[in-house]
Amino acid sequence: MKFWGRTQSGGGLDFDRLDPAFRGFIDAQLALYGFDRKAFCRPIAPADEMFFKAILPNYEHDTNIAAFKYVESTVRTFDAYDQVVRQVFGGFGRLESVLDFASGYGRLTRALLQKVPKERIWVSDIYAEAVAWQARTFGVHAFPSAAAPDLVQHARTHDVVWVGSMFSHLPADLFHAWLGKLWSFVGPRGVLAFSVHDETLLPERESIDPSGLSYFRFSESGSLDHDIYGMSYVTQGFVGEAISRLPGTPRHKRFFKGLYENQDLYVVAGPEADISALRVASTPMGGIERAAHLTNGDVEFSGWAIERTPGEQITGVRVHVDGAAVGVATPEGERPDVLQHFPRSANPATGWRFRLSHALAPAGAQLRLELDSTSGLKGQIFARMPDAAALTYSGWSRRALKDQATGLS
Repeated sequence: MKFWGRTQSGGGLDFDRLDPAFRGFIDAQLALYGFDRKAFCRPIAPADEMFFKAILPNYEHDTNIAAFKYVESTVRTFDAYDQVVRQVFGGFGRLESVLDFASGYGRLTRALLQKVPKERIWVSDIYAEAVAWQARTFGVHAFPSAAAPDLVQHARTHDVVWVGSMFSHLPADLFHAWLGKLWSFVGPRGVLAFSVHDETLLPERESIDPSGLSYFRFSESGSLDHDIYGMSYVTQGFVGEAISRLPGTPRHKRFFKGLYENQDLYVVAGPEADISALRVASTPMGGIERAAHLTNGDVEFSGWAIERTPGEQITGVRVHVDGAAVGVATPEGERPDVLQHFPRSANPATGWRFRLSHALAPAGAQLRLELDSTSGLKGQIFARMPDAAALTYSGWSRRALKDQATGLS
């Protein structure tokens, strides 16, 4: 197990202490978004459950991969947020205020601060110490949440109320109660955006409850009561009916698998907001599965890619070494085996392959694959040449890539 990213005190995570290759992956990813690395990569707080009890264990406590995945998930979330802001408001400069609810220790805040002045950002979370930490660290406005919606005091309304992955953990009564509470924070021209687990993600051999919401008493949280926070799975009908109960019977749109790897994104419009043409695409995803050293010194890589947005498709996989474009990958047909990790995908997964000469694959060089899509979004895959630090999708390839021909790792 690798703990190179931990601070010497054993507290939070210091990005500057990561393995240099992974720091390079993070720096390159942030540069592609035009984000300031120093402002984004402030240490992760030691009490951040999202990182230390969810992301880090998912990567066998390899701090380097977990830190990169933390950043990767942040920019993918920002891709969705950015599409909503550009299409509904005309850009970040036109926002008066935003609220990130159930914000934890500010994963999304790190990205929002790149586009929105801190004076226009509000955050809230059930962990009072988390929002206090954000106020100290980022200078944003903060107020505590509570176990029950009627205990939360907040008089302001906002242009964007963003609730990433809270409704995917609520029992039915709290789902309705929190939806009503958060709707009260949305201004007339604003939107409420939240994500859910749809029924395709139900645990094996489980079926959806006749009510349209199935609730299970477990979660990644080690401290929240399972009466209020577990794992929930919903039908589109359940969510639509819940939204119809809101004052004003607002319009809404659902974006299938529109957030994170597999959650549906719902956007609910205030009375003055126009979401009729809103379209939110998912960031293309993919991974490297194999690197083989050939007898002539070349290195051959192969892997997979998927475009999850209905009506869109991946148009190419471009290969870069140390920032320079060196070629494109060759498509290799559909990969039905990948689809088990993307239930009811709108599009098939595809395979790809490419070869680099020894001269183009020096040890220690950074390999970056760019997945181009008709949606306009670009997915990124990073690896260290030629073998050790490949990163693939978390669902089934959590370990570092191993060279299939030589056993290098």
